[in-house]
Amino acid sequence: MAASHSSPAPRLGLALWGTEPAARLAAHARLAEELGFDSVWVIDSQLLCREVYVTLAAIALATKNIRFGPGVTQPVTRHASVTASAMATLQEMSGGRAMLGIGLGFSSLRTIGMGPARIAAMESHISQVRALLRGEAVAFENAVAGRMSWLDGPVATPVHIAASGPRMTRTAGRVADGAILLQGVSPEFVARGLANVAEGASAAGKKISNVEVSCWTPVGLDASRDAALAQVRARAAAAINNADPEWFEGEERAFVQRLRQEYDPTHHASPSSPHSAAVPAGLLERYAVAGTPEDFRAQLARLLAQPGIDRVILNPQVAGPGALPVDALLRGLARDVLPHVSFSS
Repeated sequence: MAASHSSPAPRLGLALWGTEPAARLAAHARLAEELGFDSVWVIDSQLLCREVYVTLAAIALATKNIRFGPGVTQPVTRHASVTASAMATLQEMSGGRAMLGIGLGFSSLRTIGMGPARIAAMESHISQVRALLRGEAVAFENAVAGRMSWLDGPVATPVHIAASGPRMTRTAGRVADGAILLQGVSPEFVARGLANVAEGASAAGKKISNVEVSCWTPVGLDASRDAALAQVRARAAAAINNADPEWFEGEERAFVQRLRQEYDPTHHASPSSPHSAAVPAGLLERYAVAGTPEDFRAQLARLLAQPGIDRVILNPQVAGPGALPVDALLRGLARDVLPHVSFSS
């Protein structure tokens, strides 16, 4: 059973992919801020997207209130000293609006022939980053100790761990200030994720209400339901690729097993990839919010109403046939969806 929160109604976040110039992404963030979104999250995948920290700096300068961060970075190509310095700089530029989203790494590592980080390595990375942000010295490789000498004082920066499996989700509950669930949107999937967050939090002597839980959600909006579903196939495939086949039965289990073997990270989130086109409709419905404005409203309202969810991060398809430009999607949401659902900014 999922634990419940006593927090306010969930907020909305927006995922941004660096397939557009940084100035365009900053404009999207500014529009999201105007529409009441509480946060934007920028993907860190150096061969598929523009540089994440440069993009976040542009967002910091273009906005006034919205929170932002990498969604998500990883501890392999980013040394802890680099992550800490980048986050401290963003906090200085934005008046403390930056958040650190971090995971084990997917497209950013697989596209350069590297595997994901180990959970223990990620924990160590987070510990080092936090110590550096407190102004402390940290022992690095070869027993070399270092600290950020330019800091004027401690820099508070919340850490959000992206999690798709039980171990990582429990780690998020135990270690992080927030958990980003990449585990689907169906009630049973969300409940399982929340239960794992609660278990991890309990192991650290915390309550789940001390952990800010976000649900990473592929979204598609169109007057045609089929067209909207086509918009989420690539994003849903990326999430399903990290799922445990044992969570499914029959043809869906066979599909997940096949997807894990055949997923091509060089076409991560590409709508034209074979692995995207093959996602069964039943899985799309459990991993995405997509359809006509009426469909979208009902699905989003259902997700927002699930106890324990603090934020829903909308992850749109931004390239390929039928994909809406991000600003067009945001304006469509503002016109046809957001006035009809309950969320807080």
